[in-house]
Amino acid sequence: MNKHGWGLRIELVFILLFLICLLIVTIGVHRLGLSNDNADSPVDYNKYERENEKYDYYSLELRVANAAKRYYDTKYPSGTNDTVVVSVNTLKSGGFLSSIYDSRNRECKGYAKVLRNGNSVGYIRCSSYTTSGYSVDYE
Repeated sequence: MNKHGWGLRIELVFILLFLICLLIVTIGVHRLGLSNDNADSPVDYNKYERENEKYDYYSLELRVANAAKRYYDTKYPSGTNDTVVVSVNTLKSGGFLSSIYDSRNRECKGYAKVLRNGNSVGYIRCSSYTTSGYSVDYE
């Protein structure tokens, strides 16, 4: 045989090295956020898009608060002197609210507080947004 060409072993080694390099590049692209699905990327390519999402999250908070108010009026028709905390899961199971999703189409969790004066405040936790003052204990 001709000993001046590549053998099968050398060719397989180069293919393996190529696949390892491809894997490293893929991981690097994902970590930098260039694949556009990494919420924790250090580079913020969606800065202007995220600024416009504040209104969307506010409307989600309002939906949760309004559903909690309807829940409160149904469950406590004569009112109560306590602050009532209602989770999104309770609102969904009672038919007061459908599932809420963020801009990345991921389901959000949350709760609402109905205060003694009848006002309600909604708190949500999504993949890239959390309401200020949110507590995981009330989920």
